Amino acid sequence: MKNRFREDDSGAGQDSFLDILTNIVGVIIILMLVVAVRAKNAPLTLSVPSPSQQAARKDLDVDLATERSLHNNVLEVAAQIETVAQTRRLRWAERAQLSLAVARIEQELLNRRDKLDAQAQADFDQRRALDDAQARLTELNRQLQNVARTPPTSVRVESYPTPLSKIVNGQELHLQLRGGRLTVVPLDALVEELKAVFQQKAPRMDRDSELNGQLGPIGGFRLLYTLRRYDASMRQYEQTGQGGSIVRVEEFELRPISEDLGEPLEAALREGSALRRELANRNPARTTVTVWTYPDGFDAFRQLKKDLFHRGFATAARPLPEGKFIGGSPDGRRSAAQ
Repeated sequence: MKNRFREDDSGAGQDSFLDILTNIVGVIIILMLVVAVRAKNAPLTLSVPSPSQQAARKDLDVDLATERSLHNNVLEVAAQIETVAQTRRLRWAERAQLSLAVARIEQELLNRRDKLDAQAQADFDQRRALDDAQARLTELNRQLQNVARTPPTSVRVESYPTPLSKIVNGQELHLQLRGGRLTVVPLDALVEELKAVFQQKAPRMDRDSELNGQLGPIGGFRLLYTLRRYDASMRQYEQTGQGGSIVRVEEFELRPISEDLGEPLEAALREGSALRRELANRNPARTTVTVWTYPDGFDAFRQLKKDLFHRGFATAARPLPEGKFIGGSPDGRRSAAQ
């Protein structure tokens, strides 16, 4: 009886274990079904890139296409370089072979020449010189034919006055060319004012040996002047019999009141400009145009000289270094026109 009860207890335990296992499997199957149903009914969402991402993607595609194109170009250039290098090596090899052939033929010719007598050697040298001359003549004829087949080209040559110059003795129009701007300089008007001042102040310089002053402005310029009195020495009086003193203009200088005087050269060469109005009142046969030119105006001076030449005016150049102003003195020189 005791053993039978133990066997029944063992079977009941096994049945309980199977029941638990079956329940677990069933729960797992139910969970799987729930997950499957939820996954089936869940809405399908797609990630749409933003406009900035789309623009970045397009730029990336363009950069990739450019990179591929440049890479292909590099490969093509590399292939061309290799082809040229191979061709160069072949040409150098052919040149070396030709040089050897020429050297061998020349050596053979020299050997044949050495076997000849003096008269035959002279004839040989003449025939060789004749052959060389004939080859040169053939090359020259070929070049002449090429030149004859080339269509002629016309060359325009502009004629301007020769560099020979002459001293200006007639009327003179003064211009300033600086910083690409052309200014009509009222030198004659300022000099007339200076003459009037000189006649007024020179007799009063019996006590002062030097007098400085300024005039203007006229036409955008002031004139700074220096009057100086020179007394005759006793030795000069004894030698010449002349004494007393004289007053003269030692020097004068024109100072512009602004850096922007005048007009740009292109505007000054148009009709209606200050230069055109000034030239209209002057006779080209009697007037010389003197251009006071600074280093930055040399190129513009050539253009201005060309225009004045076509209008019949002679031109004189007076170069000025930077920092120097238009001026004059009794010891100065007159302009030389071309």
